[in-house]
This record gives sequence, C-alpha cells and structure tokens, in this order.
Amino acid sequence: MRLVKTVLAVLAAATLVAAPADAGKPRPPSDPVGALLAAFGTHSIVAKSSPDPGPFVFDLVRDPRFPGRVNDVVVECGNARLQPMLDTYIAGGDVPDISHVWRDTTQPSCGFSLFYEQLFALVRQVNTKLPAERKIRVLAGDPPIDWSRVHSAADMEPFHDRDASITSVVKTQVLQKHRKALMLFGLGHLKHDGGSGAVAQLEREYPGAAYVVADHYGFSSDNARLEQRLGAWPSLTPIAGSWLGALDTTYFPTNREYPPGSKGFPGVDAYLYEGPIDTMLREPLSARTLLDTGYLNEMRRRATAIDAPPDGLEWPEFFFERERTSGVLLRG
Repeated sequence: MRLVKTVLAVLAAATLVAAPADAGKPRPPSDPVGALLAAFGTHSIVAKSSPDPGPFVFDLVRDPRFPGRVNDVVVECGNARLQPMLDTYIAGGDVPDISHVWRDTTQPSCGFSLFYEQLFALVRQVNTKLPAERKIRVLAGDPPIDWSRVHSAADMEPFHDRDASITSVVKTQVLQKHRKALMLFGLGHLKHDGGSGAVAQLEREYPGAAYVVADHYGFSSDNARLEQRLGAWPSLTPIAGSWLGALDTTYFPTNREYPPGSKGFPGVDAYLYEGPIDTMLREPLSARTLLDTGYLNEMRRRATAIDAPPDGLEWPEFFFERERTSGVLLRG
C-alpha cells in the first residue's frame, strides 16, 4: 500500500512538468537549432548533454533542416543488443514492446525515462515523411547486456565499461561509414578533454571529430548575474572567443581539478541556455513504467542478483522516494 501511495505521489508530481520553462514568453530571433546544425559542416559528431532540461532536442529533431544534416542519433538509454529491434521500430515496423530498448540497459533510471520514449516515437514519425536515403537511424550506445543471463554481480562485470560500448558503436556505425551523428549522453561521456569518456577516446583516432554542447544547469556561483548576461533564451553560445570562455573554470561543473586560473569550460565547445535554472523543470517519469508491476518486479530481481545496496537506484522503492521528495524544479 505504501508503494502504491508513493507511485501515485510521483505521478502527481510528474503532471506538473509538462509545460516548457519559458511557456508564455516570446521567443527571441536567435536560431540555436541552426547554430547547432551548422557545426555538422565541420564535424562528424555533435555531442550534446542529455536528457534535455527543456524542449530543445525535440525542436531540433522536428526542424526540417535536421534530416539534411544528420544521419544518426546515438543515445545513452538504449541496449546495443536490441539494435535490430530499434531499427525496425524507427523504420516504422511493428514492434510489440519497444520499451525493452531503454528499460533493459545497465542504467536503472533509463527505465523510467519519458525522454527516450518520446524521442524514439518522434524520430519514427519524422521518418515517415522522408525518402529512404534520408531516414534517420537511432543507435543504442549502452552495453549489450542480456538481463535474463544475469544472476550474480560477476555476470554484470563485462558490461561495466559503458564508454567502450559507446566508442565502438560510434566508430563502426558512424565514423567508419562517413556518416554524421548527434550524440545524446551525460556530459561525462562527451567532453574532449583527454579523459576516458567516449568522445575523448574517439578523438584519439579521429582528432577534432566532435563538437560538444553542454546544457546550462546553473553556474557554481554568482548565478543570477551571469544568467542575466546570457540574455534571452534559447541560445547557443560558443565557449571560445566569448565571455564564457573568459570565465574562470570553477564556474562550470567539472569532474576533475584544473590548475588555478584555468578559463572556460574544459572539453566543451558551446553552451546551450534554455532558461534560468530556477525555472527549469525535472524530466517527467513514464506513468506506463511506474504502473507496470511486472517490470518493477524484474527491477527488484536484477537488484537482488547483483547485490545492489539498499539505498541504490536499482531498487524501485528507493528511486520513487528520491523522486517524490525532489520537487519538480531542478533547483528548488
């Protein structure tokens, strides 16, 4: 009964996040979609942090210019083992339950994501209007795990290196085929800063292949003043040659230390601003998943099999409680 009440509370909160953060405000004359698409003129990959805090990615995919610039969309919440199923669905074929593609990944939170459920359906719809040679392919980047064969923590060990899987997919399906891809992953996988992320690994063999875009999730200090300086939204601002590139690196979220006096956002080429962080809304959860008791029981089986800690996101109860108490704003 307590779990049912928690699920209902999560669903109630999710209904509050349908409107974009800048609803009712006039759009500026800037063209961030065009600016991002222009990067494909000099790069094989545009790598953008995901999921989106606003509607930008959906606006991008809907834009009539998109199919002429982009061949593939590579996603984090997609099991590479199920690529044939995903190909069939994106091409308009009959797939009984496409949700396995994002539910059966190594990342439990993917199973509750509404972003990928909507993104896959949108690309499928866009493809119905395109000739065969221009249809967009969606590529699953997560390791090819088969959860029916996972009965212990040791069974999951071969699938821990997610960046290796992402690198392999992009190298063999995009770069070696001379295609253009939009990558949608957490920023840690995307920065070309010499680290171990997928883009950094790819660029050791394909230097300069990627143009990396980071979403605005707030500056570490003096946020209100700096957001005013960002101006109207949505906007896409290059880091190099702009005032953002002159900012101290400590204003940006980084996952490692940089020498004192470092400037700009290491490993990032452009900064996407979709509105003040205090008005940005959390991603809504999938009601279909929240009410699917069969899937929730499978999540509990997986958590038990890999000996997940009781406060881990592998357990749906812990995930629901975290979401219930987090509020609807990204920062609040």
